Amino acid sequence: MTTQILDVVLHIFNSCIEGFKYCKPIIQVDGTFLTGKYHGTLLTAIGQDGNRNIFPLAFAIVEGETKEALIWFFQLLREHLCHQQNICIITDRGKGILSALRSDEVGWEQDAYEVKQPTVTTKLAALRNQYPQQVQWIDKIPLQKWSQAFDGGRRYGHMTTNLAECTNSILKGARSLPICALIRTTFERTQSWFVERGLKANSMLQARHQYPEQIADIIRKNQQQSAYCHVHRYNRENSEFDVQEISTPHHYRPVPLSYKVNLNEWWCDCGHFQATRLPCHHVIAVCAFSHIPLTQVIDPVYSLNNIFKAYEVQFHPIQNEDYWSLYTGPNFKPDPKMRRKASRRPSTNRLHNEMDQSNPDKPKKCSYCRNEGHHRGNCPFRQ
Repeated sequence: MTTQILDVVLHIFNSCIEGFKYCKPIIQVDGTFLTGKYHGTLLTAIGQDGNRNIFPLAFAIVEGETKEALIWFFQLLREHLCHQQNICIITDRGKGILSALRSDEVGWEQDAYEVKQPTVTTKLAALRNQYPQQVQWIDKIPLQKWSQAFDGGRRYGHMTTNLAECTNSILKGARSLPICALIRTTFERTQSWFVERGLKANSMLQARHQYPEQIADIIRKNQQQSAYCHVHRYNRENSEFDVQEISTPHHYRPVPLSYKVNLNEWWCDCGHFQATRLPCHHVIAVCAFSHIPLTQVIDPVYSLNNIFKAYEVQFHPIQNEDYWSLYTGPNFKPDPKMRRKASRRPSTNRLHNEMDQSNPDKPKKCSYCRNEGHHRGNCPFRQ
């Protein structure tokens, strides 16, 4: 039997399913067109580990970014990938994606850079007086689905689909390949990331690091700022505090700023603690005042232990075709109606910007253990 149209192809790797349990509970979904001989769309579902690396979750090749294809994609994500609760879906709010997420078949709800709730409310009120029709459209979308200040920390600071777009850029060359070659490319690229990142996390653990370099830098910077905070305790349970932020050498304040901190609810009035699940300088000041270990106010997803576990389940090589079982299913062939005219093949070039430029003055560090003074070739922690 020969099937004329190849409707959809999905591949989710078991290693990604197991590793996602130790990543941030967010999924960014996006689609990009194929650039080969045939029309089609590559759908991607991407997560992020605690070291801010993109974590591929699922890929699908469909005829187009239609409601039916997206419903099918989201249903399989729920069935095979999203076993934990409170997964935050971040999309570009395209019509097809929104229609699919709102459908009864999916039953999945979708979750501004400002992190203070009063500031968001004040700005919306000002906009409502000046642009009533535009804000009336905004009011139709619940605040927790687009505002970082009201999402309860479910976004971990993510406001765009940059992770999925980065993956699309990485696979730019592969998007012109036949389907089987494209699937193999995603397999090999994902497998290489698992090996490389697993080795790095293990090397840093052996070097007695507790958190990855970027996270450690954020904590270190906030610790320095916490020196200019005065803490007042408000209960015996060490949960509620008032933090007075005084003048710093670089910023004079005639009147100290006051921030309420509630450790039990992971809350600080500045908004950064609940937005990123990392302690702001007010929370660090509270922990120092109350002799509370910082590890209690850092989301476990950022620890090197969890990052290593995310890549612990390894891939295995594909066996020689002689060892494959006999295939008895239908044979597929391309639909001639999906063939793209050579003159209409889309351009895949992208304009480069400052994000593509490296900083030559940045100190060189070992890519395995992230310590200075040596490189990956002579790293003492490399296996």
